[in-house]
Amino acid sequence: MSGYYDRLQGTDRLLRIRRIRKALFAGIIGLSILLIIARMETQGASLKPLFLPVNGIIEVALIMGFVTAVVGLFLRNLEIRHAQRDGQRYLMAKSSMARAIRTAGFAIGLAVVLLLAVTPSLTASLFSDAQQVVPLAPGNQEAVTFTSPDPLGFSFVTHATVFVTIGHASVTLLRDNVTLAVADLNASKGDTLDVEPIMWQASATWSLVFRNELNITTYLTFVLEKGVMPTLFSTVPFLLFLYGGTQVAWWIVLRPIRDRTKGGSLSVATDVDESERVYDGSLQTPDPNPDPVTNPDIFNITAATSPAAEPEAPPPPVRGPPVPAPPARVETPKPTPRPVVRQPDTAASLATKAGALVAAGTYGDALATYDEALRLDPGHVPSQEGRATCLVRLNRKPEAIDVYKRLVTKDARNVAALRALVRLHADERRWRECLEAVGELLRQRPNESSALQMKGDALTNLGRRPEALAAYEEAAAIDPGDDNLRQKIEEVRVDVPGLLSRALIASASGNYAQALNLFDDILEVEPSNVNALIGKAVAYRRSGKPQEAVNCLDLVLGVQPNNASALLNRGNILLAEGDLEGALDAYDHLTQLYPDDEEAWAAQGDVLVKMGRDDDALRAYTEALKRSPGDEGIQRRILELEAAKTLPSGIFQELFRIKGIGKTRAKALIDAGFETAEDFAKASLKDLMVVKGITRKIAEDLTEHFRASLAEAR
Repeated sequence: MSGYYDRLQGTDRLLRIRRIRKALFAGIIGLSILLIIARMETQGASLKPLFLPVNGIIEVALIMGFVTAVVGLFLRNLEIRHAQRDGQRYLMAKSSMARAIRTAGFAIGLAVVLLLAVTPSLTASLFSDAQQVVPLAPGNQEAVTFTSPDPLGFSFVTHATVFVTIGHASVTLLRDNVTLAVADLNASKGDTLDVEPIMWQASATWSLVFRNELNITTYLTFVLEKGVMPTLFSTVPFLLFLYGGTQVAWWIVLRPIRDRTKGGSLSVATDVDESERVYDGSLQTPDPNPDPVTNPDIFNITAATSPAAEPEAPPPPVRGPPVPAPPARVETPKPTPRPVVRQPDTAASLATKAGALVAAGTYGDALATYDEALRLDPGHVPSQEGRATCLVRLNRKPEAIDVYKRLVTKDARNVAALRALVRLHADERRWRECLEAVGELLRQRPNESSALQMKGDALTNLGRRPEALAAYEEAAAIDPGDDNLRQKIEEVRVDVPGLLSRALIASASGNYAQALNLFDDILEVEPSNVNALIGKAVAYRRSGKPQEAVNCLDLVLGVQPNNASALLNRGNILLAEGDLEGALDAYDHLTQLYPDDEEAWAAQGDVLVKMGRDDDALRAYTEALKRSPGDEGIQRRILELEAAKTLPSGIFQELFRIKGIGKTRAKALIDAGFETAEDFAKASLKDLMVVKGITRKIAEDLTEHFRASLAEAR
């Protein structure tokens, strides 16, 4: 149902794009892990001793990160293109631009730092060891062992600088006990031995061997100079620049989209309720704290509304009595600012807020908001429809059906509610209710192809195939280009139940070729028809084609792994073909799935008897007898097993190995007096055929077997 609503709202493409993005990112992560493992194996990585070079990890991670970024930008562009409103496009473009400029700044800045000339030398100096002093007694030697590179492959020894201060010494450089260089140094002389001057090749153990061949004490110093993997200052900055450039290009592409959709995203303000706020960057915000000193008339309504009077020229001075002072000016009191009154929530405003929550995917909060709106106005239709949508998204479909039914009862012309009700009934496989709802919908929209197609689906599932065919053909006349509709018409024209009945009758009467053809006709229309597959397997088994029968049953188990009939038939076929282990597996699975099925326990006991596991077979027959206490066949098998324990085990087991001889016939032969191999070798075919269940073919096999065994014994 959620997919139906997504198509109505136009958001199904965005959901498909996001699912594709998740799948692609998961695949890229898996491929990155495989590439990192392969790269580390080529570099000789190991856990003991620990050596996990990070240069390969960094390079592969950056390359795959760049691929991920390009794929993400492409999918993000698709999301922006398929967004339904300019407001969505504006917000998506704005957030993507901000993220792109931040990412580009960080990547380019880090690349510039790595490219600075001082960076490699500074990093190498941080990892280099301090100078060490080695004293050598006369005629002695000293060995200094070190490993290069470090366990992470980040730093490695480039040179070993040796300086003799007193005496004389010879210096030998070894790699894994293989001599690479030798230096002979006198006092006040030094030499630099190349260890790995450019880049390490693999993890190795290095040694510096100092020998004093004089009779005086020698003192020398040495320093192990180290470097950092060069790819950190060449390949990595290039990839970072490439990544940053891609983000900058993405920012440039998004800028016109942001500018073009900004106006459209602000134009929706007229449709918003009074209690909601809309941001508009084109408006200027008034100063919230005016300064009465710089603007003394800001609270003076008269001064603010009346024009300023021009000053008159003063009259000439007149001598006379003193003029009295003018009365003091009474200032107008400043008006008290009126407090902002917040408008109370209404059902419409709450429904608008809940719609925003639905768009954000928070269906639980949206449902609570719709409930509050309906508390204020129980008859508010948009809130009822939104509440039903949230219930569908939360997989509470029965409650959603009740809401849509109330909407349809109140307004039979509510087409959206009728469509939703039809889809929900179809999802719940409530075909009678679905047919009633689609009938109401067709009264409002008699020429709606999708409604006619849904009517055909409901009629098909109710077994009313002629009416379904009429509905499909009417829908096809309205929409002749629908390939799915043409396929449904072809399927409904085939009377699957009638064909299945005819195929089963033909199989039971021995006409296996006709039965197989009829089963194939059914499977051509419905490839996963379990009844047809099982019937076909039975027809194959009866016609002497056990392998084809097993293949059909495997197809059934692929569709329904717990199909009891398929498991039982598969076990019977394998038992008849002598595959005792395969048959036992089928029966074991069957008894685990259906422990109350006495037929499964009895079949398991039969195969265990064939395998010579009498005790296990007895337990299986006992379980079968518990489920069906009055079954005489199971009781007889139990008695035969118990009686077999008292018979001569040698001749009994020998008989049991002959084809066609079971425990019942073996016991009957022994009861008839055939207790030794000589008895069977001397017996005539007529004497053996007197025993119940012994045919001429079995009698011939018995005499031939025992005469051959006696001949070999002699």
